[in-house]
Amino acid sequence: MENGAWQAKAVWPLVALVAVVGFSCKHQSQTATAPAPSPTPPNLTLLAAPSPIIGKPYPATGVVKLISRKEGWIEIDHEEIVGLMPAMEMEWSVQKKSLLDDIKVGDKVNFTVVETGKGEIITELKKAAAEK
Repeated sequence: MENGAWQAKAVWPLVALVAVVGFSCKHQSQTATAPAPSPTPPNLTLLAAPSPIIGKPYPATGVVKLISRKEGWIEIDHEEIVGLMPAMEMEWSVQKKSLLDDIKVGDKVNFTVVETGKGEIITELKKAAAEK
């Protein structure tokens, strides 16, 4: 057998193998399954807050956590403010810095919040009556 004929016979199986592997890979990518969907998130209950009425006073109660007399704000851990928002801890600007004069951290307070259209502001702030 001549050298060239032997080489041709040896190459054909290699060409066939490459064709089969190439076709197999191409065929797999076309039949690949779609990725598994992500797990279903747990049932999340969104807290629906009503739309506030601008200018309406909302009475509230909470406990003072921080006070910035210089900047005129107070942080209160408040109960639900009916018609405005659920219970949470947040900072509030006060209408007048003098509202902070007789208040200290840890005091339970009654306050009034008014929605201005640009945010809420505390217009009244007093220590709550001591519980008996």
